[in-house]
Amino acid sequence: WTTWRCVSDVVLAVTPLQTLARRLIPIADRVLVKKVVAKTQTAGGVFLPDANVPKMNEAEVVAVGPGALDVDGKKIPLEVAVGDKVLLPEYGATMVKLEDEEYHLLRGGDILGKFSD
Repeated sequence: WTTWRCVSDVVLAVTPLQTLARRLIPIADRVLVKKVVAKTQTAGGVFLPDANVPKMNEAEVVAVGPGALDVDGKKIPLEVAVGDKVLLPEYGATMVKLEDEEYHLLRGGDILGKFSD
């Protein structure tokens, strides 16, 4: 199930997994994401040790700020929305820990791409 919440100019889609992240609302052109966890088991059923698990740069957008302002004071909307799967750069995001869950906060312009379904 999904609940939609509007706080100021920010729209959050809140699912049971994401209820912790709704306490943090990004400002300006920032985006809060939760990284996708890499599979630790191969298709053949072999479990991989932590050292061999590939590093994932894929994440799901949890919250989106209202957007940056241009020189005329108009809002520049972000190209991502809550629930989008995105490709992150290897470095550059700020890690935020909310009740034992790891999230990453970064600028919308730092997101490399968006996966289509």
